[in-house]
Amino acid sequence: MAKVNVAECWSQIEQWLAANVPAAVPMLPPGASAAAFARAEEVLGYALPQEVKEFLAIHDGSANLWLHDRGEFMSLDDILTAWDQEFDLWGDGSNDEWANPQGPIKKKWFTRKWLPILDARTGDHVCVDLDPPKGGKRGQLIAWYHDGGPTEVLALSFGALLAGFVAELAAGRYTPRLDQTGQPYLEYAADAEPGAAPAP
Repeated sequence: MAKVNVAECWSQIEQWLAANVPAAVPMLPPGASAAAFARAEEVLGYALPQEVKEFLAIHDGSANLWLHDRGEFMSLDDILTAWDQEFDLWGDGSNDEWANPQGPIKKKWFTRKWLPILDARTGDHVCVDLDPPKGGKRGQLIAWYHDGGPTEVLALSFGALLAGFVAELAAGRYTPRLDQTGQPYLEYAADAEPGAAPAP
């Protein structure tokens, strides 16, 4: 698989937002600092995936903007908070017997090598899996639910998920909406006609 140009993906996301929901562009935060990455890696005890670092160095998540079908791109601080909370709860193996993942994912409820990256605001996340079993790929993205644990592999890497998201924006799979407070968000439609323009 070719390496994904994360900076180019962010550029395409920004261009799409500017054309379709311009109010969202200034809401994107500045990037995380090198010092913040160093602190995060000290807390985690391992290096952050390079594609994740490149992504957060440009914009430190998507703030309160729900961009992806699976939720908000999390900031570095939010990643650490969620990781710490779930690892504190389940890192000792509690609930492992109830985990029933499909595909090459360890039968664990949560492990320290699963790094939340997307937040659905319900306690559910997409996580980067940095310790898959045989047959899995280090860095694959997995769906994780607060009431179901890990379920399935969603993408082979964060870069692959990001490139897929950009492609779906271009294909008209996402439509800008406003919530009851006037906050913009993107609504996903899997059955949208390829190449369709975003609905008004």
